Amino acid sequence: MSSLLKVNSELKAKVETFREQITSEAEHLVASFFPKKLLELDHFLKEPIFNVTDLKEIHSEIKCKVPEPILFTNSHDGIDMNSRKRKLEEDVPSGNWQGEMMKCNAKLVDLIERVKPEIRTLIEKCNTVKMWVQLLIPRIEDGNNFGVSIQVSLH
Repeated sequence: MSSLLKVNSELKAKVETFREQITSEAEHLVASFFPKKLLELDHFLKEPIFNVTDLKEIHSEIKCKVPEPILFTNSHDGIDMNSRKRKLEEDVPSGNWQGEMMKCNAKLVDLIERVKPEIRTLIEKCNTVKMWVQLLIPRIEDGNNFGVSIQVSLH
């Protein structure tokens, strides 16, 4: 089947160049970047901001007004529904909270701002290694020999 597909030699060269770039970058990542990043993250986790033994240290008080809950009743409980409906309609809040905006937990925001760039970097680098591993997998060749049968059984 692969003999039927004709690919331009210029495109083959570009694909091979791309494959070589991914290979060299992934080998660098595995050989040096990931070990360095591992040590860096180990020191990162030893910082006082990440060594929280009691969650009360990062607790933040919530100061906001909570509306009263709306009570709904079934019609078979004997209460006059007309008077009940009017009362519910009068008491239902509009959905807009009166008062100030809720403040973020500054300690958690600081933790997130410090961790998020590290996570993004590691996701990008892991995607490069994933691409490299996928490019290392040989394609299944046509034919009727022992190597082809092994490749087919592995997939």
